[in-house]
Amino acid sequence: MNMRAGLLFLLTALGFIFSNCSKSDPPLAPIQVNFSANELGFDATTNDLTVTIETSRAQSTPLPITINVTSNGLATGADFTTTPVITNGVLSVTIPANSTSTTFKVSKTAGLLLSGSEKITFDISSANDAIVGAKKSLVVSLSAITSEGSTNFVIPGKTEVSPYANDVYVDFSNNAAVATNRKSWNIAFTTDGTFKVLLNPGYQTTAARLNKTDINSAITTADTAGIELNHDITNPATASLVDNWTGDLSKTALGDVPANEAEAKVFIISFEGNKARDKWLKVKVSRNGTTGYKVQYANIAESATKTIVVDKDPNYNLVFLSLETGKVVTAEPRAKNWDIQWGYSTYNSGLGSPYWFQDFILLNYMGGAEAAEIVTTTDKWEADYAAFTKAGIAALTFLKTRDAIGSKWRTTTGSGIKKDRFYIVKDPNGNYYKLRFKKMGVGDTGERGKPEFDFALLK
Repeated sequence: MNMRAGLLFLLTALGFIFSNCSKSDPPLAPIQVNFSANELGFDATTNDLTVTIETSRAQSTPLPITINVTSNGLATGADFTTTPVITNGVLSVTIPANSTSTTFKVSKTAGLLLSGSEKITFDISSANDAIVGAKKSLVVSLSAITSEGSTNFVIPGKTEVSPYANDVYVDFSNNAAVATNRKSWNIAFTTDGTFKVLLNPGYQTTAARLNKTDINSAITTADTAGIELNHDITNPATASLVDNWTGDLSKTALGDVPANEAEAKVFIISFEGNKARDKWLKVKVSRNGTTGYKVQYANIAESATKTIVVDKDPNYNLVFLSLETGKVVTAEPRAKNWDIQWGYSTYNSGLGSPYWFQDFILLNYMGGAEAAEIVTTTDKWEADYAAFTKAGIAALTFLKTRDAIGSKWRTTTGSGIKKDRFYIVKDPNGNYYKLRFKKMGVGDTGERGKPEFDFALLK
């Protein structure tokens, strides 16, 4: 074969290969753009609302989105504003490159008198090369709402950093989800008549008590002999290093804060990325009268300690403190404004020891939420969920524990979602919702870190 014939043969062969590759690799489906919910409302305690717009997948370039805005009984700029601002009835936002969501803020004017019928409608009119999905319209009520429910509701947990960077709090009645950085706090404090300190279960936080009450005395790593905060999963005794995973507040690692400061013990605390002994923190928590807590803390190698006062706020289940920044942070919504939390958490390894668990569903048991599990069969799952009505509640046993749903709704192998069960959740305001999980990115077309579920109000 001469050189010319050989080159012609090679080009023909390459053309055949590329042609066959193109046939076996169909183009990606167009990106869909949706609001995270079709209906949102303001509760009585806030004047700001965050709206989320999501895409079905990320793209390498920014995605501009145009939204038409109309209002019923409200004046733009006087009765409500948005960030970014509305111009000639249009709101423009952009989903950044390599991201799957963006947000904008709606603010109502403080002291605004409402009849209850005032609403703002947001309609996605264009999204560059993307397709506008089924949730293209959002109605925002300036009063509180009780949502009828939602289908294919997506939990916005995944970020560019990690599928488990956030804790996500879901409020069924307001059809809303709020994501917060799971590493934004280290310890939290009860706000009722008790004085208890909790560890962050989503930050691999562990703690052990020292037999010392003076944090300003010389405390070194030598005082931690026999303590191992990077625990052995095969040792059930390490359960004492974390708060009980059922939410039993009589079984916390730090226990009750004594009324007498002189009796308060010093604790050693570690968390994710801070497990080396010379990075541990020493912490002493005492009461600040009846209204809050005094926290003294420092690195174990430091002699000088820092002090911060943390006030109770009864609007929340807990008040949260970051020992890394020395600041009180807002890590979860108000006590009555969420029902379940999805995220990364401490749970039972099955050996009686702590295990760091993904895709954990925490119930707002401290705020008054309850949950019951209904086990059916895979072939009846769809029909039984659809048929269940409020009349069936009387026969159920409701749990008021942190792990009432917990890990029971999924596995990390096989089909992922357990499609032989669903849940009934009583929210802190007394509404009943049925809830079923549909996708989680294991054994289905979902995405890990962004599970999908349906929920519906039982009337």
